[in-house]
Amino acid sequence: MATVVGLLVMLLGVSHGVKPYCDGRQDGAQCYGALGGTVVLQLMDGAAENSTYIWSNRTQTILAGKGVFRNVIGNRSSFTPSNGTIIINNLNRLDGGYYTLQIFDSNGAKSEQRSLQLTIQAPVSSVRLVSKCLSQGEMRVSCSSEGGDSPQYSWTLGGRKLNGAELLSGNDESKIITLKQDVSGQVVCSVSNHVSRVSAEKMISTCVVETYCDGRQDGAQCYGALGGTVVLQLMDGAAENSTYLWSSRTQTILAGRGNKFRINVIGNRSSFTPSNGAIIINNLNRLDGGNYTLQIFDSNGVKSEQRSLQLTIQAPVSSVWLVSKCLSQGEMRVSCSSEGGDSPQYSWTLGGRKLNGAELLSGNNESKNITLKQGVSGTLVCSVNNHVSRVFAEKMISTCGFIFIECISNGTYISQWVLKANNTLCIEPVTTEGKETAITVSITPSTNITFSSNVTHSIRAGPWYINYLPAVGGVLAALVILLVVGVAFVCVHRKKLNNKSKEEGDEQELTYADVKIMQREGRQMPQMAEMGVEYGQVKFSERPRRTVVPARDECVYAKVRRDR
Repeated sequence: MATVVGLLVMLLGVSHGVKPYCDGRQDGAQCYGALGGTVVLQLMDGAAENSTYIWSNRTQTILAGKGVFRNVIGNRSSFTPSNGTIIINNLNRLDGGYYTLQIFDSNGAKSEQRSLQLTIQAPVSSVRLVSKCLSQGEMRVSCSSEGGDSPQYSWTLGGRKLNGAELLSGNDESKIITLKQDVSGQVVCSVSNHVSRVSAEKMISTCVVETYCDGRQDGAQCYGALGGTVVLQLMDGAAENSTYLWSSRTQTILAGRGNKFRINVIGNRSSFTPSNGAIIINNLNRLDGGNYTLQIFDSNGVKSEQRSLQLTIQAPVSSVWLVSKCLSQGEMRVSCSSEGGDSPQYSWTLGGRKLNGAELLSGNNESKNITLKQGVSGTLVCSVNNHVSRVFAEKMISTCGFIFIECISNGTYISQWVLKANNTLCIEPVTTEGKETAITVSITPSTNITFSSNVTHSIRAGPWYINYLPAVGGVLAALVILLVVGVAFVCVHRKKLNNKSKEEGDEQELTYADVKIMQREGRQMPQMAEMGVEYGQVKFSERPRRTVVPARDECVYAKVRRDR
């Protein structure tokens, strides 16, 4: 709204005959008019004597003139050339849109052109406030409005803007808010748009917290909220001919026979219903707490029942807030503070589940202050409750900018949390493309042997493994030497097999084995390499004995292929 050029000066209360005004003398002005109302548009400073002006929307020319002017909506508008303003009455939705003003000088040349956007809005007609007390003494307040395009909501309490310390949910611009237990005063909800503003107010007081206790069992423990209400079930119902006495340690509170009772010393703030045997005590104070005894006598005056109950009065918890602080190693200390409330009990959840020991460095799930370990993040909720109230506060926590590193650097194993912005340990290295080398040796067309070996450099997604290129070169050199020795051995072995073929029952034929040497180079990292070797396989097959005529050495060729 602050960036809008030539913004309408809104005069609220259209129903009272005030005309909204908009200065359209700046190009791109945003103007607003009330549906069914009137708007005053300042188009120019005033029509020059020899100038011609044309004011039009996207479909037609609305206003045109030079001295004498034409106005197509003259039945509900008026234009004053001397001050350059047009007043449009009885606005409708079709009046909204994009308008252009063109001004030509005495020679017919265009001297000025500017536009404005006119938006028609229905004004807010009425506002209604509805409040409701919740189970723990909070108050939910709803603000409803009738009519009004694009309504905006705002709240005040006692003439000032509502703040977060008074709100359990919602904010100053919400349609529905929930006030904390101890909030009271004059609440005002205002609903507005660009053409209207209407408000409603209501005096609210702290909600009465009502608790219930079944006192029909001897030794019952009952609780009531300070300033609130308690319902005590003393008996199933007063029998017609029975007499009952309900007393504290100091005096008889209630006495009666059947449906009639003759004594109720706190009758100004309590009520007893003989038919259901329940007493309701309002506006509880500390003196209402204590041990109470009920005695019931039959029609002959013989005591038939006696039981007691203990009533404890507690102040409800009024508000809760969380304060967190990052520690030097990335831990987070969180404090849960509450206002009001006798004997508050604390509990914590993270992401909707109970905090566990693996996430806590100190404290426990029932502590007021806890310290979270590094890496713990999510929505943290602290709940504070006693027997008459329960309030909570939540906060989104992160890892304080720390990261966990784990690597070997200069022969030293490092495993710790460090601040990411200041980290100089275990820096992630640069990755290069991997390479593959294959060597194949063929002996004869019918007898083929291939040695295959894979040497793989691998890098984990973390600073664990480092490649040493010199070590890899040494491994490759050793494999080449072994390859040459293997070729020579196979040739000699082949000769021996041919010479012994007449004396042996079966001929053993070397089928093939394929050995590939693959080298994959990962990132250049200052740590040790991981190698994987896949060994070749040599197979021999048995054939029926046949005569072999030695001719010449069958070691025909050796083929070496190196692919990178």
